[in-house]
Amino acid sequence: MPTSQIKIHYRGNFLLLAEKPAGIPVHATLDQNRQNFADLLQEQENLTYLRLVNRLDLETSGLVLFCTEPERNKEADEILRQSEKMYLCVVEGVPSKDEFREECFLKDGKGRVQSVRSGGKKAITEFKVLSRNSEQNLSLLEAKLITGRRHQIRFQISTAGFPILGDKVYNSKPLRKSGIIERCLLHSYRLTFRNEEGTLTKIVSPPNKDFRPYLQFFPGISF
Repeated sequence: MPTSQIKIHYRGNFLLLAEKPAGIPVHATLDQNRQNFADLLQEQENLTYLRLVNRLDLETSGLVLFCTEPERNKEADEILRQSEKMYLCVVEGVPSKDEFREECFLKDGKGRVQSVRSGGKKAITEFKVLSRNSEQNLSLLEAKLITGRRHQIRFQISTAGFPILGDKVYNSKPLRKSGIIERCLLHSYRLTFRNEEGTLTKIVSPPNKDFRPYLQFFPGISF
């Protein structure tokens, strides 16, 4: 992935908001030869310091927030904590409710998370149906993160009976007859936050090229 392709959505005094494509890890992995998004961005922007404030899964695309000054890390974390984080996902199935809320306690496992009665962390997501396609048995959902746990959206929407299209971990049938889906169709598309000066700022990242083709199933939807 050429560094010139990394899109910057916001550049402030110590915050940097960039768009991660699907298929690249957001940070370094055990494979030292594998490219990661944070290193590529740091090289592109010629920064001496860059710290992830939020994280996205390998196959999730969209907005990632970074802090560029080590002494402002706590401020950056607080800005993210108070922000509104919105995601888009294409799911299997057609929810009957227009809006619903999922709550559980999650615990990390090997390659996935699980719901537990004790020893886990509270996870809350609010879902809204943007469009339904009963013929294709697909729906386009908006997910609002109230908490930010690992695999939170993917696990909770799958447990609700509507796994994300292309999710190879939480969807038992990640592929469709229409062809191979190369990625999990989850995209971090909107972040609303108070910037360094306290100004309310809303940044929107429209679905990228490997997500957009699936919007054809939802006429009238545009971003």
